[in-house]
Amino acid sequence: MNININLKGRFKDTLKLPDPYPLEIEDGSNIQDLLNILCQKTGCSVDTFFTRDMRLKPNAAVTINGRFIIHLNWLQTPLSEGDNVTIFTLHCGG
Repeated sequence: MNININLKGRFKDTLKLPDPYPLEIEDGSNIQDLLNILCQKTGCSVDTFFTRDMRLKPNAAVTINGRFIIHLNWLQTPLSEGDNVTIFTLHCGG
């Protein structure tokens, strides 16, 4: 299946992929699979996205078609043909 990846903030600088980045992945893939595939394709370490216990880092946010994965099925959220996935860093300050 084909999806589109949009990288923002630190992830755009680290992975150095065009925006948007079209990607063909296997049917049945989920967000965790996608993040691992991006690490394999770009040579970045899995700790770019994950903590040691393979949870999404707290400063990373992922949306599918504008919906945050925390409101879906987190890293196990399945992907579908034509999905638009945005991966970005969370910032706060004042």
